[in-house]
Amino acid sequence: MASKHEEKKHLAFLKTGIRAYEAKIFDLNFVEQQGLSVKLLLAYAYHKDHQIAFRAAWLLEHTFLKTPACIVPIYDEFMERLPGLHNWSCIRSFTKIGMSVSKMSNNIVQSTSEQEEIWIARCFDWIIAEDCPVAVCVNCLDILHHLSAKYDWIKEELAAQITYLLRNPTPALASRAKRILKRIL
Repeated sequence: MASKHEEKKHLAFLKTGIRAYEAKIFDLNFVEQQGLSVKLLLAYAYHKDHQIAFRAAWLLEHTFLKTPACIVPIYDEFMERLPGLHNWSCIRSFTKIGMSVSKMSNNIVQSTSEQEEIWIARCFDWIIAEDCPVAVCVNCLDILHHLSAKYDWIKEELAAQITYLLRNPTPALASRAKRILKRIL
């Protein structure tokens, strides 16, 4: 972990300094220029200050999207800690990563069955939560759809959850949910 001085600098950057940059430049090089690493971003994504946590997760997400292999060295810890994540903003970023990792055609990481079970459990938990934001919900639907290729039982439960969600959906939820429902039925 970083020294107290480095940590203070990192936290100040994540709290306010990051706002001086456009997300389109976020990549592994940018992270390293700030004296950070993907491992530190993962740790800061669990910070008690929700704004710092969100920005760390957001930066990790954008870094991953540009350099998917950056998740490999931290993926085990990423998955071990995922059940303890309760910040919806961070969950949104982490489920964006999960959408890519869970694609069976995507060989970014080789998830263990235990890690896939974590995704399945957490995604179902999140989508049934009354306060689950739409962005998290639709990301979870995609993750579950991807994993249903390996775990056939997910299709029936996912179809039931989608049917329930479609009772009173937002336009974004309706669009994604209907698309996935067509694919699994």
